[in-house]
This record gives sequence, C-alpha cells and structure tokens, in this order.
Amino acid sequence: MSDSEHSFAKNGTLDLHRHSFENGKIIPLDGEWEFYREELIAPGDFSDPKFISKKKFVTVPSVWTESFSKDPGAVGHGYATYRLKVKLGKRRQALALKIPDLGTSYILYANGKKIASVGSIGKTKEDARAKYELKISLVPDSEDLELVFHVSNFQNRWGGVWNSIQLGELENVLENVRKKRDLEWALVLIAATMSFYNVFFYFFRRNESAHLLFAFHCFLIMVRSLTIGDSRIAYELLQGISWELPNRLEYISVYVSGPTLYAFLYRYCKTDFWRRFGVYFVVPYYLACFIVLFFPNAYYTLTLLPIALYMPFVTMPIWFVLLAVGLKRGIEGGFSLFAGYVVLSLCTLNDIGLFFGFWKSIYLIQYGEVVLILGYSILISKIFSESFQRSDTLATKMKSLVFSTREIMRSYSYDKAADTALRILHKVGEEQTIYVYLEEPNSSVWKRYSISSSGDLEIVEVYKYDVQDLLGLDPSSLTGPMVQNNRLIVSVQDEQLHKLIFDLPFGRYSDDSQVDWVRGIADALAFSVHNIARQDREKLAIIGELSAEIVHDLGHPIAMIRHNLRNLGSQKGKSKTELLFQAEKEVDALTNLTLDILDFSKNRIILDLQDVDIKTYFKEIFEDLGTFFQSTKMKLVFKINAKGNIRLDPLRIRRLIFNLAKNAAEATDEKGIFSIRIEREENVVYLIFEDNGEGFSKEMERYIFDSGLGSKKPYGTGLGLSIIRKIVSAHGGEILVSSEEGKGTRFTILLRS
Repeated sequence: MSDSEHSFAKNGTLDLHRHSFENGKIIPLDGEWEFYREELIAPGDFSDPKFISKKKFVTVPSVWTESFSKDPGAVGHGYATYRLKVKLGKRRQALALKIPDLGTSYILYANGKKIASVGSIGKTKEDARAKYELKISLVPDSEDLELVFHVSNFQNRWGGVWNSIQLGELENVLENVRKKRDLEWALVLIAATMSFYNVFFYFFRRNESAHLLFAFHCFLIMVRSLTIGDSRIAYELLQGISWELPNRLEYISVYVSGPTLYAFLYRYCKTDFWRRFGVYFVVPYYLACFIVLFFPNAYYTLTLLPIALYMPFVTMPIWFVLLAVGLKRGIEGGFSLFAGYVVLSLCTLNDIGLFFGFWKSIYLIQYGEVVLILGYSILISKIFSESFQRSDTLATKMKSLVFSTREIMRSYSYDKAADTALRILHKVGEEQTIYVYLEEPNSSVWKRYSISSSGDLEIVEVYKYDVQDLLGLDPSSLTGPMVQNNRLIVSVQDEQLHKLIFDLPFGRYSDDSQVDWVRGIADALAFSVHNIARQDREKLAIIGELSAEIVHDLGHPIAMIRHNLRNLGSQKGKSKTELLFQAEKEVDALTNLTLDILDFSKNRIILDLQDVDIKTYFKEIFEDLGTFFQSTKMKLVFKINAKGNIRLDPLRIRRLIFNLAKNAAEATDEKGIFSIRIEREENVVYLIFEDNGEGFSKEMERYIFDSGLGSKKPYGTGLGLSIIRKIVSAHGGEILVSSEEGKGTRFTILLRS
C-alpha cells in the first residue's frame, strides 16, 4: 500500500507501521479522533464505562461549532479530551511531534506521559489561560503510540485542535521548523526594511505621500508576520505579553492595510471614481478596526466573516479594474504595480478559501505582500531610472534651449526670428505642421508663420477672428499651455506689445519637459520680437536726432558762405579773392561733414594727413572763428605759443575746433568767453579750449564723448563730441576734459607732431 492510504486516521486509529520516515516526510495526524466533550480524561481511564458512552469521533483539524457549547453566547468555549492511537512499528530514529499553536490551552500525553503543555487547562474561564506557542516534543520509543489531548478554551472564539499535528523524525521536524522560522523572519525583515526605506524616502520627498502610505502598509505587513505563522514571533520575543494584544494586532493589521493599500494605489493611479467614492468603500474596514479595538474577542472575531466576503466581492474587483484602466493609460510603472496587486489578490483569495474550509493550504497573504513590495521596488527603480533619463534629456534640452535662444535673439526681423524658432521645432519629414501666430501691434491683423513642404518660410496674414477659427478657441482666453483638437497651444502674451501663439502637434510634446522646452522657445521668440521692436523704435529716434545734429552742423558752413557772399556783393571788407577762398573752405567743410557722417555710421575715420605750419594753419582757423562769433556777443580769445610743423588732417582738425566752439556757444551765455591756446612741448602739441559756461558734473563727465543720441547732456550732444573723440583717436592723440558746474569747461587735446 502507498503511504497516502495510511495517512488518514479512522475511528481514532492511524496505522503508520509500514510508513518510512527516513525520506524526510512529516506526516500530519489528521482524521477521525476520539472526542469527549466537557471531559478531561486521564490516560488509562478510557476503559471506564462512564466515558465509553460519551465517546464520539471528530475530524482533526477542526474548530468547535455552535453545537459544542450549551451557552449560545459562548460558542466555542469549553473543554474536551481528544485521543488517537498510532501504530508505528519498529523505528531506528527518534520521532517527534510538531504541535502548532491552537489559540488556546492544552496538555498532551503520549503513552500516559505528559510531553507538552501550553497555557493553563481549566474547566472555567477563571482557571483557564490561553496562549499561542509552537511545541516540538519527542514521543516514546514504542511500536504503538497513544496520544491524549486535554484542551480548554474560554478566551478565543474558536476552540479545538484547529491545526494539524505532525509526526516525523526529530531532525526532519527541527529542520522544517527552522526553515519556516527563517522564512517568517525574512518576511519581517523585508517588510521592516521597506517600511524604514520609504519613511526616509518621504522625508527627502515630502510631496510624495505615496511613500509614507507604503511605509505604513509595510509596517502592517511586518506586524502581521510577527503575529501569525507557526512561530508567532511576537509571542516568542515578548514572553510576558498578553494573549489578547497580539491577537487584536493580527486583525487590525489586515483591516487597516486595506484602506492604506488603496490610498497608496490611488496616488499612482488617480481616478475620479475613487476620488469621489473611495472613502465610502473603505468605511467597513474602519468600522471593523473600531470593533477590534474596543470590543472583546467574542465580538471582534465576528468581523472576520463579513470582511472576508466584502474584500473579494467589492474592493478587490474595483481596484483590479481601476489598475487595469491605469495600465491601459500607460501610468508610469503601472505593470509592475498591477502584477503585484494581482498576486496579492490571489493570495488573499487563498486565505479566504482556507478560512471557509474550501481547501487545505497555508496562509499566503504575507507572501503576496512581499510580491507587492517587489513590484513597488521595481516601480521605484523604474521611476528613478526614468528620472535620471529625464534629467539627462532635460540637460540636453537646456543646452538646446540656450543655443536656440541665442540663435533666435540674433534675428534682425520678426520674420527671421519666427523662421529660426520654427526650424528649431520642425523635424525633417514631419507630416504635421507647426504654426506660429504673431499679432501685429495696434492692429487686428496677425501673421501666421510655418515651414512649407519645400522647406521655405510661409507667411500668411490672417485676421483675429480667423485665428480664433483656426485654433478653435479665443486667443485672449489663453493663460497657459492647453490641448485643443489634439494640438498643443502655447501662448505668450506681452501686454506692452504682442501676443504670440505656438500651435504644435500634441503627440510630440505630451511630456511636461517637452512642453517646458516649447515654452522656453516661445519666451525666447517673444523676447526677440520685443527687442526687435525696441530696436526699431531706437533706430527711428537715432535717425531723428542724427538728422537734427546734421542740420545743426550744416548751419555754420552755410552761414559762413552766406556771409561771404553778402560781403562779396557789397565789396566791403576783404578782397574778392579772400572771400571766395573762405567760401571754398566752407564748401570743403561741408564735404568733410558728409565724410564724418559716413565715418560715424561705419564707426571708423580715414585721415588725409598733411604737414602744415602750426602758426599759419591755426591763424586761418581763428580768423574763421572770428567770423563765426560775430553773430554772438561772446568774446573769442586765442593765443599761439607753438612753432614748427605738425602732421594732421586739416579739414577734420578744423571741424573738431568748430564743434568745440559751437558747443561752447550753446553752453555759455552771451557775455561768455571762449579761449584757445596752442602750446608745444617737444614733439607734443597741446590744443587747450576753455569757456566760462555752465559746465557739468563729474558723473556726466563719464558720458560726455558717448554718441548717446537722445540723452540730454549740458555740453553738446550726440554726433559732435563723439566725432571729436574719434578724430583725436584717429590722429593717435588724447583728449582730456575738466569741468565744474557753474564754472565752465576745459578740453585739452594732445597731438604728436
């Protein structure tokens, strides 16, 4: 016969004499045991006639049902005796019994000898004391074995021998217990490690409440692993602990883990359904926790049945569907989380079936929790990996954004700026078109830019209502990026100038980092447009002031020519030849002025250097200045203390002197004095110009030679003084200025001879 035919007890007897324990197998002593309700029969007294009539047979393992107790309010409470005869035959190795916890108290006898006891046996609640404890006991070396159990229960709802008692060789039994204990410790350590890990993770990332929820869930797994299993580690670690406390913790760890798990899952798979109704679905779990905390064992154990039905028929299917929807949506790490939840659900169904007695197995929910932890670990690893990848991508995008911004900012026109931005966003061969809409200032007309299939920039003028039809929304309603008709709409609004809208295919820019990159390009384009508009305004202002400056500078030569022509007609003063010569010099000055304007625009001066006699050259200039100051009441003073020749550009130095004279006349009242001295020291000629006008502050002294057209300087503006500095620099000389408000100004020009 096979071993299986002798592994089930019948009529209180189990025949194992042909079974070999040497193969490492441990035999459960399940089957029909003799049963004596409300009797504690000593070994050897079973032949007493008064007990023979009370003998019944019950299946082990099983719990006492409602018919066991006479008190309907104390179902499962009472005491009884179990008896089993085992035929072993001759054995070489010592045999031992593995007696798991029974959730109550008992004494076990083997062939009349007490070999194990747990708690305190009693016939009343006051005498009995329940305890959870795993026992391993050697059995007598005998061919026949009589096992007698005295069992009492007045604390737990379920009494009786509710777990299988197993028989095997001592080494095999010890090895079996050690493996299970190691596995239970592994579960505890895994749960504890993940709990601490997620707590620390939460402190570093406080905005991620999912980590704290999962940490608490892992803590509950650890509590459950400590309070269940063969070893019930919590009872071993805390020998003096109350039987009631770990028992309550066992229930609470299951009931609280439900809402905690679903709150955690919601953080990763947010749904409107669970946001609105989720709190109602977890109310039964909270109610069960309340009962466990504040009611005695006889009541809180009643919550197990409704929760065991509610979980597989309500919350588990709902979350299965919600996670499946999330998986379809492509939530980050959704597959690993979904797989972990499926395994946990299957393990939970196994435990529920075991509870209802549908099959024989072991409790697996803690192993399912470990699979969920593994799935969550994969999820975190995936998130970290993708975060690093996104960081690298973002760094690349930032470099690209900086480069793109620089390229856009170099644009010299609206069209060029829009073209640069589009080519940055456009991909070769892309079927969907990218559009840029730019509102014309002070107009209802917009320009729509795009890249044609041939690669050229296309510009179409559209009206505001056309833009609304093309986008499918009112441009003024845009406050941030939004998706419309599977298109990403990004708007940048400049209250001072323009409205700018990007219209792109959403599929390419669905990621947040991609949207931020597009916004960066849009901001760069808007800033470039703003700068181009500002530069256009400044150019117009410069042109206006430059025109005024040119008209101003033309005034003196024209006045001199008119004066000479008037004298020529009257034949007064100078000779005809002298007047014509002076008029010719003024024409040359006008010609030189046109060259100065060109030089100014090109930021360079090309000199026509000539050797001139210092006294002769400057004396002619002073004579012309005398004519210039005739129209004013200012006094002109000049003195030449230098001799010899100097190499310079005669027309430009003459213009330099007239500019300074003109500026002095503008900055000095009618009774002012303008003096010029020409000095020489070795090979350096000094041109010293002084007036007693208004002067200017030290702060303004720093800007006196800037072109600064549009600024209001007290000593000339714009082209004149800027040209003076450029002329001096072109001659390799230096110009020094000294001024004091209310006391006048002095310019000193150093020229090398």
